[in-house]
Amino acid sequence: MTTTRPVRRGQDARVGILAMIMGLTCGYDATAMAGALALVTDHFALTTTQQGSLYAATAAGWIVGALLGSRLVNALGRRTTLLGLALLYLAGTASAVTSTDLGWLDASRFVQGIAIGIAIVATPIFIAESVSTRARGRTAVLYQVATSLGCATGYVGGYFLAGGGQWRLMIAVPGVLALLTALWLTRLPETDRWRQLRAAGPITGAARAPGVLRALFGPRHRTLTLFVIALGFFVQATGINAMVFFSPRIFEHMGYTDAFGLLVLPGSVQLAGAGAALVCALTIDRFGRRPALLTGTTLMGLGHALMVLGFAVDSPEVPGFLGLLVFVVGFNSGFGALVWVFAAEGFPDHLRGAGASAMLLTNLTTNLVVAQFFLGLLDAAGGLATYLVLLAVTVAAWFFVFFLAPETKGRSLDEVQAYWEAGRRWAAADDAPAART
Repeated sequence: MTTTRPVRRGQDARVGILAMIMGLTCGYDATAMAGALALVTDHFALTTTQQGSLYAATAAGWIVGALLGSRLVNALGRRTTLLGLALLYLAGTASAVTSTDLGWLDASRFVQGIAIGIAIVATPIFIAESVSTRARGRTAVLYQVATSLGCATGYVGGYFLAGGGQWRLMIAVPGVLALLTALWLTRLPETDRWRQLRAAGPITGAARAPGVLRALFGPRHRTLTLFVIALGFFVQATGINAMVFFSPRIFEHMGYTDAFGLLVLPGSVQLAGAGAALVCALTIDRFGRRPALLTGTTLMGLGHALMVLGFAVDSPEVPGFLGLLVFVVGFNSGFGALVWVFAAEGFPDHLRGAGASAMLLTNLTTNLVVAQFFLGLLDAAGGLATYLVLLAVTVAAWFFVFFLAPETKGRSLDEVQAYWEAGRRWAAADDAPAART
């Protein structure tokens, strides 16, 4: 069992600020191109396929980053990995801003994607190992609050900058945030758990593990590994990134045509999502993870049902807008806020990065499929059939959470790890798990 020193005074707040900065960066990165796409298309005379390559390059980078992330956090340390990816993202942004052709821009976005992919692995681990038990859930949710604010800023910024054709400025903003991330990391120490992992050396560290895959799918960790893989699938299969990447096109299908409707309204949806994540951050340590996940997934299903209703009556403007709003609010108060907590909490120190990568690879592969086929499905089958499929997946996700997700509020990392290793049973007989077993 790993022992750690008490969290330094003020460190919870400092790590919370880091989570906010990184969330803003990731959120703005996700929607900056949505606001800039029309201008970039005109500037480089892009075809529809070439427009898709701007998203595909980033998605491919995310997958590469996820593969690298688990190795880097163990080999270099959690803090050093975060510092390196911030500098890598800054370099990718500088390259994107100065690009003169599509190939250059795609390559730059691929580099940015690598940095974001590593961040999605490393950030939850750094948070889980750096803050006190009482602040762990709250700090993880703050990351989602900031991500939603970043998404909203990307849309609204695109609206205000579109008139001047300033697409380079639109995609430069997250580079400034990456620089701020690097500077703030100099105020934070490496985690005690990684120091102890390094000190353990080849005897108890990852180097003597019988292969990472064998360890993840061995008897001790198989249950958690399968759980986080399925969770990663449901997070994307319910449609969140389709709503983020393609909101302007979805609003277009709903009947909106002007810049306000195509950029500001999607921004307002993300702002509402940020508010939901903030409420979750303020209440998560009081009410727990499971209520947040179940309530959030219920709202996601209600949002999809409203979209189905709007397209069924052939008047989707109002119910469609409300549906997207309710869906994003539900996602940000449940899945979006807490999905990475389970991988960060459940695996032992030497497998934490690999476990997070397993979830992320499933998440990103599903994301790639959704990104590739969502618009085609929407155009070919229509909004009614598309959102019926998403509603069915969301209902399945709710049952998955209800039957399999444990309550980890107030539990130490060691207690959570022991729960999964014992086959989803808490150690103390009088402290039964909140999840159904």
